[in-house]
Amino acid sequence: MEREYHYVIAYDVADNRRRRVCAKVAYSYALGGQKSVLETVLPKRELTVLHDELLDSIDPDEDRIHVVEVKPDALMFGKACRLEYDKGTILL
Repeated sequence: MEREYHYVIAYDVADNRRRRVCAKVAYSYALGGQKSVLETVLPKRELTVLHDELLDSIDPDEDRIHVVEVKPDALMFGKACRLEYDKGTILL
C-alpha cells in the first residue's frame, strides 16, 4: 500500500467564481477543515493531481494556495491531532 501524507490546504482566492471552483476541488479531497483551510491525507501521486486541479482553478497573479505537509513531529494544540484515514471509510 502506498504511503499517505497529512496535508493542510489553505487558499485565498480573490474572485468569487474562481473561489467556488477552488473550494469544490479542495473539498473533494478534504477530510475536514473550516472555510478555506482544509485537511487531507493523500499519497504523493494524488497530491500531484490535486496540485494540477487547483492550479487550473485560480489566477496565479491574483490568488494563492498553500499546501503544507504536516510532519509527524509537528506541534499541535487543543483538539488538533494527526488525521487517520482507513480506505473504505467515508466521512461526512
